[in-house]
Amino acid sequence: MLDNILASLYLLAWVLTLILYQWKIRKTDGGTAIICSYILYAIFSLFTLNDNMFNILYEPLKFLPFLFLFIMLMIALSPIIYFHFHQTKQIEEPNTRIFTFISIIIIICSFLLIPTIIGNFGTGIIKLFTDSDAGQDAYTEQALEASDSGSAISNIPAILFNALSDICIFLFFYYLTKGKKNILLIIALFFSLIINMLMPIMQGSRSNVILALFTIIVGYMLFKQFFAKKINRLIQLTGTAFLIATALPIIAITISRFDNLGGGVGGFLNWYVGQANIYFNNHVFDTGGTRNGDRILNLPKRIIDPSTPKNYVERREKYHNLNIDDNLFTTFVGDFVIDFGIPVTIIIFITFNTWAITQIKPRDGTVRADQLLLLYFIECICMQGGMYLFPYSDTGNLKVLFFMLLYIYLRFHEKLLAKFPIKQTP
Repeated sequence: MLDNILASLYLLAWVLTLILYQWKIRKTDGGTAIICSYILYAIFSLFTLNDNMFNILYEPLKFLPFLFLFIMLMIALSPIIYFHFHQTKQIEEPNTRIFTFISIIIIICSFLLIPTIIGNFGTGIIKLFTDSDAGQDAYTEQALEASDSGSAISNIPAILFNALSDICIFLFFYYLTKGKKNILLIIALFFSLIINMLMPIMQGSRSNVILALFTIIVGYMLFKQFFAKKINRLIQLTGTAFLIATALPIIAITISRFDNLGGGVGGFLNWYVGQANIYFNNHVFDTGGTRNGDRILNLPKRIIDPSTPKNYVERREKYHNLNIDDNLFTTFVGDFVIDFGIPVTIIIFITFNTWAITQIKPRDGTVRADQLLLLYFIECICMQGGMYLFPYSDTGNLKVLFFMLLYIYLRFHEKLLAKFPIKQTP
């Protein structure tokens, strides 16, 4: 009974947050999508708490962990809320061709991946709908190969494509806001989005497909206010069809992996979506130690210390003493706590988000591309990590690196242009 009361209070907190947020801004945006997702996860937490097959996995809930999680998520959302409270009417187009250059790299890499997709099409996607064990087999194969991952560099196009996949979504929606649209480039980027969805499906992975969908949602919600009405309607129609088409293989993978297990597909779905809030509550104040940044800062640490675990198999073996690890979801807040501890996590969240707020304020209703990129990065973390973990850990550090490089280029490029404007030739 107490568990249900606490989980319901946590749900109510997010419902009230959504009501206040919508009352203030009077429109839907990225903040709306993220808060709605937190409400959805809280609902599924209640479902799995009341599932007799799964509630034995949880310890009694406490009030303070839920309060801490809510406060930390609100701190993470603060730059998003701050930005959307300020009216923006247009995007200041950067005086650079860097977006076109990156788009071409993404498109080339996606085309280079076509042979791999074609080669695995019959044994990957098609088998999901013809073989009830295909999803489980693909997932098992990936899990067996995990112990060797991270030890060598191979398939450069796939690495580059994966590292730029979230930026690809940003660029796709950015180009749709332009008055004079490069249709060929937009179509090629849309093709790259499809490739990004197909790759994890063939590996029997639902998480990466769902994370990509979350990224598309926040990308659309961020740029929605800058679209023409016709573009908005086209995206909504295409997005609905895209969502249905993507849901089919996800459902097939889920049935393949869980249909024969005791909890059934419904029970595992409730557990999968709702577990993060509960496991955070159970373990955040007693993690049994820290991973010393080995997950969130994996690549930088491996450069400094070669003995750093190269993948989750080695890391879980090294930190087997922990009460909770990345085999269970604890939200991106929980991931930071497990890596760094509560005091350092609080400092990181307050410092980063305070800095972000100072960087993203629109001026005279105009927002710069670097400000949008920073906001998009924050929205990706909040949206992808709400029911999962920190989405840019391990090799995902490369995504952070490319985000940083692009942001720094746009930021200082604009500053240099402001000081040394390009003279127009008569």
